[in-house]
Amino acid sequence: MKTRFSHFLLGGCFLLAAGVLSGCGSPEQATEENLQAHVLFFSNFEKGVDALSSAGPTLAELDGARTRQVASNGVAETDQTSDGYLAFEPGAGALSYQAPRNFPYNASGAWSGAVAFWMDVDPKNDLKANYPEPFHIGKGWDDAVIFVDFDKKNTPLALRFGCYPDKEGDITDQMVEQRVIRVEGLNWKSGEWHHVVITWSNFNSGKANAEWALFVDGVEKGRKKNLHQDLTWTLAEQTLRFNHVDYIGKIDELAIFDTMLTAQDAKYLVKPRRPLNLLLKKDR
Repeated sequence: MKTRFSHFLLGGCFLLAAGVLSGCGSPEQATEENLQAHVLFFSNFEKGVDALSSAGPTLAELDGARTRQVASNGVAETDQTSDGYLAFEPGAGALSYQAPRNFPYNASGAWSGAVAFWMDVDPKNDLKANYPEPFHIGKGWDDAVIFVDFDKKNTPLALRFGCYPDKEGDITDQMVEQRVIRVEGLNWKSGEWHHVVITWSNFNSGKANAEWALFVDGVEKGRKKNLHQDLTWTLAEQTLRFNHVDYIGKIDELAIFDTMLTAQDAKYLVKPRRPLNLLLKKDR
């Protein structure tokens, strides 16, 4: 299958007609260097479910009975290379990776980060629960948590990215409005891949300067600013959970970074110039 990734350029520089070398130090190269410098974790299901590259443990945990690793037709497949993906069937459990060193948490000071992944899902027809959750890390749904979910309980259906701090009481409508980015008007269909980037900065800074943003298919869909966001975790007890609950669909190209990604970074991840299995694979 030919995909959006089949257009990779062969090099970062090119010759102008006058013979002057140009293109080195281009914005694309700067973006590549930033992504490569800050990636902590990358899993693309090319050869299995374990991480292809990670700063921490690579092994995945999952319910294999209702979760399938498919070896072809992933988003990075080209005429020359194959690529896989992961499919969650109804009743499947979470795909989990251990958080230590794979996630940029800092208990004692400000920290930033990002999670990027592809989804193939028809949220209107495939998802049955009120709040199917493709990604989650935290102590509970309302306590020191970072999450991506679909809101099917309310109309219209929406994709959401939310960040709740340490729990001090019940989640109110005001807190949801303040801390959850909501994207309505989804017309996603099965067989279509869509890219999601969630990214944040200044968590645990102790100041009202936390910020987070959601990008879908390389386009910014919302941003929250000037908030306190303190999360108290024991990182060894945390896992990165894809299909935290009731997500029925596919995922691919999971990447985690220790910096807040820019709009240019998000756009690049949708249409990378270099294959991500090369760009984001680092010797540890």
